[in-house]
Amino acid sequence: MKKNAYLHEFNILMDRKVYLPNVSGMLRAYAEAQPRIGGAYQFMPFLFVRQEPEKIARTWDNPSVLAFSSSMWNHQLNLTLARRARELFPEALIVFGGPHVPTRAEKLLEDYPFVDVAVRSEGEVTFADLLARFLEGKDFSGVDGIVYRDPVTNECVRTKDRSLVDINELPSPYLAGLYDEFLDRRGNVEYQVILETNRGCPFHCSFCAWGNSITKVRLFDIERIKREIDWVGEKQISYVFGADANFGMFPQDKRIAELFVEKKHQDGYPKVFRVCYGKNATDRIFEVAKLLEASKMTAGVTVSFQSTDPRTLILIGRSNIKIDTYRELLKRYRREGISVYTELVLGLPGETYESFARGIEEVFQAGLYDQVGIFLCEVLPNTEMDHPDYAELHGIETKRIELAETHAVRRQPGEVREYEDIVVSTRAMPREDWKRSVTLAWMAQTLHGLKLGFFIALYLFKRFGVRYTELFEHLIAEGADRDRFPVFAREYMFFAEYLEGLLSGKPQCVFLDEFGRISWQIEEATFLRLSGDLAEFCREFQVLVEKLLRERGIDFEPEEVREVVSYQLARSACMDPSRPREWRFSRNLPEYFDRLMRDLPTDIQKKPQTLAVAATDYGGKKGEFARQVIWYGRRDCRTLESATWY
Repeated sequence: MKKNAYLHEFNILMDRKVYLPNVSGMLRAYAEAQPRIGGAYQFMPFLFVRQEPEKIARTWDNPSVLAFSSSMWNHQLNLTLARRARELFPEALIVFGGPHVPTRAEKLLEDYPFVDVAVRSEGEVTFADLLARFLEGKDFSGVDGIVYRDPVTNECVRTKDRSLVDINELPSPYLAGLYDEFLDRRGNVEYQVILETNRGCPFHCSFCAWGNSITKVRLFDIERIKREIDWVGEKQISYVFGADANFGMFPQDKRIAELFVEKKHQDGYPKVFRVCYGKNATDRIFEVAKLLEASKMTAGVTVSFQSTDPRTLILIGRSNIKIDTYRELLKRYRREGISVYTELVLGLPGETYESFARGIEEVFQAGLYDQVGIFLCEVLPNTEMDHPDYAELHGIETKRIELAETHAVRRQPGEVREYEDIVVSTRAMPREDWKRSVTLAWMAQTLHGLKLGFFIALYLFKRFGVRYTELFEHLIAEGADRDRFPVFAREYMFFAEYLEGLLSGKPQCVFLDEFGRISWQIEEATFLRLSGDLAEFCREFQVLVEKLLRERGIDFEPEEVREVVSYQLARSACMDPSRPREWRFSRNLPEYFDRLMRDLPTDIQKKPQTLAVAATDYGGKKGEFARQVIWYGRRDCRTLESATWY
């Protein structure tokens, strides 16, 4: 009788969307290709949709092997299930692998005595070797790349490291048909695909596990990738996530992009190919981005800094392009109609409030007119930042908070909670400065990233030299007055409560039931909450701007400021179908902002112009508005309505 083997890889549920279990598929595809294993084991259906533990446990049928792929979003669930499996099936082999297995894997076995084996690094060949040895017993001393519990002494034994495998010897689970049973009865579930075209990352950022595990980059054969892309089109998979650390780094990446574009034109699928672009902005990345953008397969290109502070960059082991180079890149992408998304990380070693604010200012002044993402620094397992000596050197203090993944469905009662560790203080950024920085980041992302104050801030900078962060700090300091600015103050209080909640262990993301069942980042929640009060929000914004200009001693025309605020209101995405479609201005503001956005010289003149806004009608459905504008549309700036002028 064959032994039953179960593979667990619980992925994030995003409304009706969920990724097929790529890791489980890779493990099974290689194992089943080994004659001895294929004849001895029955691989049971993949378990990858999150549920209450007892419901999952009831699917087990006399398991001999239970393998768990552990990541931040499923680690506690995996441990709960493994503990239960040991109670129900004392003789079963329980194996853990994945990014949440610590480098010192002995600790996992010491802390959780129900785990038999921890796989270090890549798992396909190692897992197959384990299955082969398990046919004879639990002596795994000959299996490289693991820590296991000795069946006689119960001591933890570390075997020698496993050499990197030839990844082109690993069968594709997609081409092997391992997911067909799910796709054939998908119903209203939208399965998404994770596709590797290479493995490894040559960079060594202290906050990232990617380059701290496998630094040698190995490429999958282009013919295999082509057949997998054909499979995606045949199976009508809408969304593919490219799991490469630096897409666009290698010559074959352009050909891969061409294959995706050709497949979409031929079959209509996939509709989206989401990639993590290379850290260095090369001509090849530009060409790849042009290809994908022209076919609407991706929303812009990522050009990230994480920090612009020279000392911080040294401490985290990262180098960046120069700001002047970044400025020219922004113009180059803008000329091609490609939006740019830039990331910063808050709470990195060496970063102060002043240097963090300066980084935001440098990026915005360079001409980032599209999207910014500012992320709280997390301490991930197996990173340099996770090492006690590194944490002590830089005074890193963390807070464990409940995990609510972005745009994911809320965990239901009875489901296991997951957690993440965020940095809340460092030697360079004490907790109070960290709180100030988080507040500044919230304001910057709401007004600039989500565009609720984008044109106002751009006008103030171009017209009067008012720094972006000066405006943001002014709004934070003055906008909390509930009597004068009730809408601003309401949102500031909402954020202040959120920030205190973070420090008490609540999640980074929040739920707004009226906008659907998925979670939102705090700036997204602010945008959605303000979407019904835009006119009053803009009225208060105008008063606050005029106050700032007067305090700065800047001579300005109130009517001009009022019209700039009106232009901002006209362009902001809104659910109100009765809002005017045409807006008249006594100055050439539509032309002024149009030319600014195209890097053309311009000035403001008293010349009447009309703005025609192509407002989208969402039928009064708040959930649809939130999905289209924020979830699907944030990267390509759907928070702004398209418009023409005459």
